[in-house]
Amino acid sequence: MTRQGLIDEGTMTINSTSDRALLTADNSSSNPERNEHALRCPECGEATGLHIDGVVVENAAGQRLQVDAEGEDDGARLNIRLENDEPHDGRRHMFSLTGSCEHCRGNFSLGFKQHKGMTYFSKTSNA
Repeated sequence: MTRQGLIDEGTMTINSTSDRALLTADNSSSNPERNEHALRCPECGEATGLHIDGVVVENAAGQRLQVDAEGEDDGARLNIRLENDEPHDGRRHMFSLTGSCEHCRGNFSLGFKQHKGMTYFSKTSNA
């Protein structure tokens, strides 16, 4: 299968050393007309039961803002923490989306880091 073929099937990025998709969309549940694509769990591949519930923003000076969302509908709440921590290894800022999956019970983080004109993507998990 060609790299273009993987993109057509909903693959958003590929690990070049293993050719394993790191982030994929389920086209059967997507709505491309509205530019909405159903994200699959980065661990087990399921398209349902995936929850992105947090965001972390860190700057190069060590400031860290974490927002965790919980609950649904009228009971939804945002928990916000601002901390000063050790600086990360970059000159600019980092953004991470944190989530979990109901199927594999895994927790994961999808990170974006800027450094010297480049933006890097990473995925960490503790499934």
